[in-house]
Amino acid sequence: MQRRTLAPLAAAVLLAPATQASAQSDPTIVRVALLDVTAIGGHGPGPGGRGMMGGWGAGPPQGDGWFRGGRGWMGQGMMGIGMMSIRTDHGDAKTGPLRFEVTNWSRSTLHEMLIIAVDHADAPLPYDAAAGRVPENQVRMLGDTGDMQPNATKTLDVTLAPGTYLLLCNLPGHYAAGMVTPFTVTR
Repeated sequence: MQRRTLAPLAAAVLLAPATQASAQSDPTIVRVALLDVTAIGGHGPGPGGRGMMGGWGAGPPQGDGWFRGGRGWMGQGMMGIGMMSIRTDHGDAKTGPLRFEVTNWSRSTLHEMLIIAVDHADAPLPYDAAAGRVPENQVRMLGDTGDMQPNATKTLDVTLAPGTYLLLCNLPGHYAAGMVTPFTVTR
């Protein structure tokens, strides 16, 4: 088992239970796309006849669209350029209620999204190579969508303290294949 350790967290992290947003504390919405090679295979409606991501237009985010990253759909996994990725419409937000609207754009593969607190975006995570996963009991996980079927959308409501976080898929092999992106919360 290959193992790397996290540096101690510099800031305390707060995860508040999801609450109904009031007029004065509407959550900041962060749209997230979980992508793999099957997501780029075509445009238009996905399974069940509904369009992918509703107002996001047909097909997955690509190229220099409004999705943060602008280098196409492939992610930067722990092994370099990967065949999977996580893309967000913006990579930072102010502290307060956050609503992650997460869509699995894959046509055939389960994905998930975890929120993990780190000291900095390049912080090495512990990794169990035999399992192909980050050991979740060795990181500070603050949110989890659970397994998401292809073309499924879930919301994840959290309140995060200022700091740096990684959004990643921890299904076997997905993190190493590029399903990770940094996210920053500021005051």
